[in-house]
Amino acid sequence: MTGRGGRTFNFIRGGGGDRRNDGSNRNELNFTSNRNRSIRRVPRNFIQHRLDEDVSMDGEQQRHPFNRGRGRGNPLRGSQQRRGFNNRRGRPDSQSQHAFGPGWHRIIITNGSQYDRDFILNTIASLSRTPYQPIAYSVLGPNSVFFVESRPAAEAIAACSTKFSGPDSHPIILRVDSYGAPPTAPMIGPVEDRLKATLTRRYDASGPVLDLSNFPGSPDLVLDFYVPLFRPSVVMKIFTLLSDVLNSLLVLDISNNRLTSLDAFQKLTTLTPNLKALNVGNNKLREIYPLDRIKGLPLVEINLEQNSLCEKFPNRDDYIRSIQYLLFEIFNFQPT
Repeated sequence: MTGRGGRTFNFIRGGGGDRRNDGSNRNELNFTSNRNRSIRRVPRNFIQHRLDEDVSMDGEQQRHPFNRGRGRGNPLRGSQQRRGFNNRRGRPDSQSQHAFGPGWHRIIITNGSQYDRDFILNTIASLSRTPYQPIAYSVLGPNSVFFVESRPAAEAIAACSTKFSGPDSHPIILRVDSYGAPPTAPMIGPVEDRLKATLTRRYDASGPVLDLSNFPGSPDLVLDFYVPLFRPSVVMKIFTLLSDVLNSLLVLDISNNRLTSLDAFQKLTTLTPNLKALNVGNNKLREIYPLDRIKGLPLVEINLEQNSLCEKFPNRDDYIRSIQYLLFEIFNFQPT
């Protein structure tokens, strides 16, 4: 879409009764009819025995469904036994001791501190049937830990746990569990030094253009640190390190960063007064209104493709018409 003065916005759509205790005998249950007439007395221990030891048609002893985890001979108690029934929710399987959820997973290598990082990662990669990107590898006491973003990758790594051994052929134990996103690295010391080197490679002074697309996946960062752009501390550190060049910046790419809002970028309006083009594509924006956070930027081009907000319109014409109106309110852009 072309606006006044050559300003262009690119959009791509991306049995009833009371149960009571007879005070004269606490080991009996008294079932009564509606007329309060006693009709049967049954020993309590008989009822408990039948609940615990139901017998199936094929002669095998079964536990009553309302008494799962409480009978004799069961080493697991209630919630421990039920874990295997809720594996989709990230609880550990009672057989494998792994737990899987829909997204992030943590991989724990028992006594992994004894081995070289490259040996561990290369060995697991060679055994895994699914390619994956290890993120934020670190040593925690005797163990080592890293993260993966998807369940298929986590399941493939868990399948390697019985095949993984060290250089001395001693088995190495892996444990996989469902987890939130890795902890954000502190923006000091070695993290800051690595950020400087990464930003130097991502800034093109000839534009000037700053490419922050898929920033946590930067090759210089991903194996050691997790630095997502939805964390304000990360964005503010980037702005601080680039304070000398932001004033003249014309193009900024923050695509493919899982952004659900632009709260961390609201200072762009004062730090980048000459910004003309912004790429926010392939994020997780569900509405147009997060752009309010950067209201006032003199943009002439914006890319919103592959965000959920693009799927809310029945056709492209309705999408363009609605976006034109909203962008006029936010950026004072008026199409011709």
